[in-house]
Amino acid sequence: MYTDIFKTFNDQTEKAFGPLYQYNQLVAKNFTALTNLQLEAARQYADIGLAQLQSNSQVRDVQSLVTSGAKQLETMTRISQQMIEDGKKLADLAQEFKAGIDGLAADAAKQ
Repeated sequence: MYTDIFKTFNDQTEKAFGPLYQYNQLVAKNFTALTNLQLEAARQYADIGLAQLQSNSQVRDVQSLVTSGAKQLETMTRISQQMIEDGKKLADLAQEFKAGIDGLAADAAKQ
């Protein structure tokens, strides 16, 4: 008799808190992916900035100044491309999160 009561209670608790558990899992996964994306972007931009600093420290004459200017243009192109790629990654992450939320909402509507 008591086992049926505990089983019923356990089933009801699982049914009530299951969607919340799934939502928390989805949020944690998204937060982890977002954090990793930000850390990777920060590392890449720091590497670009440090390389630019190193390049500028090598300027000794007019020719090296011209070369440094050309490298700065290349760096700006690289940064622009990196920003576009990061934006795409962020948009993909947002779409994945939205799809997960939509799936959870659809599951909740079925119940």
